[in-house]
Amino acid sequence: MRRMKTVTKGLIVAIASAGLPGIAGAACPAANQYSFSFASQAPATLNYGNTYSYTATSSALGNQTFTVSWSTNGLASTVAAGEQMPAITGLITDGVAARNLVVGGRFSGRTASISGNSRVIVTRFTFPVPIRDFSVQLNDMDFSANQFRDWLQVNGINGAASYDPSLTTPFGTNNTTAGPHSNASSSQILGAVSSPFSLTVRQSGGTGTSGNNATTGTISASFAQPVTQVEIRYGNYPYTAGENTTGQQAIGFQAISFCPMPSLTVTKSATPYSTNGTDPNRFNIPGADIIYTLTVANSDASPIDLGTMVLTDPLPATMTFYNGDIDDAGPLATNFEFVAGTSGLSFAASNLSYSNNSGASYAYTPAAGYDTAVNAIKLSPQGTMAANSSFSIRFRTRVK
Repeated sequence: MRRMKTVTKGLIVAIASAGLPGIAGAACPAANQYSFSFASQAPATLNYGNTYSYTATSSALGNQTFTVSWSTNGLASTVAAGEQMPAITGLITDGVAARNLVVGGRFSGRTASISGNSRVIVTRFTFPVPIRDFSVQLNDMDFSANQFRDWLQVNGINGAASYDPSLTTPFGTNNTTAGPHSNASSSQILGAVSSPFSLTVRQSGGTGTSGNNATTGTISASFAQPVTQVEIRYGNYPYTAGENTTGQQAIGFQAISFCPMPSLTVTKSATPYSTNGTDPNRFNIPGADIIYTLTVANSDASPIDLGTMVLTDPLPATMTFYNGDIDDAGPLATNFEFVAGTSGLSFAASNLSYSNNSGASYAYTPAAGYDTAVNAIKLSPQGTMAANSSFSIRFRTRVK
């Protein structure tokens, strides 16, 4: 059998971001999740002007480095509870961890806008490559009358894209799904709310007191979307009734976790339809039929979310799509052959669509047999593609 070379020209694979509305996320296996806790670090006094590198660990994948850095404005003092900030210290924890990374101090006045750069501490977790399913636990979000009202905003960043976090507390409160935004056992309220004060969906604000080493002020922020940086902005909410002074405040970062992104490779190969040594159609000549095979491999440790993979393939001008039984009298009765492998995906005739305008749209209905109007196809496998798996799709064309 004469086999043509592997090609990829013109082949496009698009994967929608995990966590978009209506798209179910595929969980990263626990062994493939990277984790890091500041409790694993020795006590240390850090500096807001420096960048620090840390290493998260996965039992299956090894190590992944990330950095922590800050920008600050309006700090009249960088001391909280007698300790120089930032610091890796037991001053703030959830009562279980030995230490947190603690940031804080005393602003010269209240923060007018947590989204701005005045009277705010911005902590940035930065990754060398996009990661998914990022989560961070923070402790001691609270309020002390006429001293501070902790104000938190969390942004997920990937290039020009910015994402809203999912914010939750141990008491069943959240910012994005059905359910309460506050709880009597929690010392904070989660946005989006307008009462008793105004918060956006990315924010939390202190409502009551919390012990430095209690879960009362604990909050977790997470992103399903791929991010390269997570920005956590910390300030002091404007005065409310009876307040006219600004005091010291601090918050603790306890632990983070995240997963690697899927790593896709796509190849397109071509093989003569006929393998009969006497059949002239086995050669790549006008009138000969060719089987194209698209092979997609996910070689990394994260699955690809449910129904978010789309492949589009512009056909060469020299080829005509065959809208008929791909193997004639063989066992198949469709114009394609799908081999799921270990991917966990499925593919039906309704998942294949056609274009007669070079991919501007895929609403064309092909005629039976060889249809010269088809000049691009779109393939949408269904299901969640497993980590470290592959699948292939075959279709038939004819050389013009």
